[in-house]
Amino acid sequence: MLVAGGVLAVLAGASIGAAHPPGPPDERLERDLQALGLAPDQTRRVEGILDAARAERQSIHARIERAYEAMHALLEQDEPDEAAVMRQAEAIGAVKIERRKAMLRTLLRVRAELTAEQRHRLHRMMREKRRHRQADGAARDG
Repeated sequence: MLVAGGVLAVLAGASIGAAHPPGPPDERLERDLQALGLAPDQTRRVEGILDAARAERQSIHARIERAYEAMHALLEQDEPDEAAVMRQAEAIGAVKIERRKAMLRTLLRVRAELTAEQRHRLHRMMREKRRHRQADGAARDG
């Protein structure tokens, strides 16, 4: 049972001491966008994009949870079928790739609504937060 939990943690991408930013990526994007001071028409369009992304994220999240539950059931067996476990690992990976693609689509759609200056400011903000997360992770590891 302990081994199954450890395998699931590795499959989930968990690592001891890793810096995890608060909230899902599209929620972090939403907070960053608030700092840009969007015009009312931009705000309406961006909110529509983010609302659709939120619904998609919830659907994908539910599929990921079901995929992990299926993996857990496989790994709890006395003698797990290696081929079945590997197929389930592939299924988990496929849904996680779908999640990443959905986030990228959201980012691209939002960026298309921004002015060049707003895109530049958003890029700087995201880059700075990424550096901060990396520095926090390095400090924990060191």
